[in-house]
Amino acid sequence: MRFSNPVLDGLLRELIESGDVVLRARAENVRFEERVDQARQAHYETAHGPAGPVYEDWLESHMDYLSGSVYTELPETFLPLNAGAALAPAVWSDLGSEQVLIRIESLDYALGETKVGSLADLEHILAIYQNQRQDSNPSVGEAKALLQEVCRSLNQNPFAVRPRFAAFAQELERDIQATDWPLRLRDRLGLAHLPPARAYGPHPVALMCCKVKEVAARAVKLGAAHPLAVPTALDAEPYEVFHPSPREQDYGRTLNLAGYDDCDRLASEVLHLRIDYALRHLCKVGAITTRAHIEPERLARLRGDHLACLQLLSDRNDFGVP
Repeated sequence: MRFSNPVLDGLLRELIESGDVVLRARAENVRFEERVDQARQAHYETAHGPAGPVYEDWLESHMDYLSGSVYTELPETFLPLNAGAALAPAVWSDLGSEQVLIRIESLDYALGETKVGSLADLEHILAIYQNQRQDSNPSVGEAKALLQEVCRSLNQNPFAVRPRFAAFAQELERDIQATDWPLRLRDRLGLAHLPPARAYGPHPVALMCCKVKEVAARAVKLGAAHPLAVPTALDAEPYEVFHPSPREQDYGRTLNLAGYDDCDRLASEVLHLRIDYALRHLCKVGAITTRAHIEPERLARLRGDHLACLQLLSDRNDFGVP
C-alpha cells in the first residue's frame, strides 16, 4: 500500500529504512499489503492518520482505528469495504461448510478467574467429561459445568471481540495429533506471543475447533458480507511475526517459527467472525513449555525465507519489494 497521507507514508518509509528489525517488519507488512480495497485504505488514512511522524503516533492512530472499525461485533473485515480480502464463497458455502477451523486460545485468563485452578485440573476435568478417565470427583455433570465456565470466560475475555485468526484442521492433522501439539501449532501458526510465562511456568492453551457452517450462520445473523477473509495488515495490531500474502494466494500464510526447510509447510490462515464458544468447541488442552526464539537476527532470516517462499509459490518475484 502507498498512502496519500504524507505523514503516514513518510513514517513507513523511515521505519523500513531504519535498523530496527521489529519496526521495519511492522512497516513492511503495511507496504507489502495487496488486498485492502481503496475505500478501506482511504478510511484508514484519512480518519485515522497519525498525529505525528514517529512510530508511537502511528501505533496510537492504528489502535484507534482497530477499536472503532475492527474490534467490534461486526468488524469491517467482513463488510463490503473489505471485499478484496474476502474468501471465495466455495470455502464457506455448503461445499465447504463441514471444514473445521482451529485456533489456539490462551487459558491464563480463564484459569485465573474460574474455579478451575490449574492446567492439571483442567486436563483431569476434560478427561472425565470425554469419558477418557473414570473418576467420581468431580462427576461428569460437575466436569461439564466447570468446562462451561471456561468457555464463558473465553467468551468474556477482553480480547474476545476481535476477529479470530484460524487455520484448517485437515491441513494440520498430523500436528494436531502429535503429543507435542501445542509447540507444533505454536510454531506452524506463528504464535510467538504465547511463550511460557516466566513466573508461572508453562503457558496453558486450548485447541478450539468449530465448523465453517457455524461461522457462516453467524455472518447471516449479523448481516455480514462474508464470514471469512484473508488477514491483512489492517486487521490487528502491527506485529512483526505476521506477513501479508500475495493476491495470488487463496489464503493468508503463517510465518513458520520452526524454520523453512520446505515452502509447502506454510499453513493456510484465515480470519473468521467471532462466535461464542460452547463446550463442543473445546477439543484439547495443553501447555507451551518452550520459548519461541525470534531474536532480531533470526526474525529477519525467518521473514526473508518466508518472503522467498511466497514469491516462489505465487510466481511473483516482485512481491515484497519495498
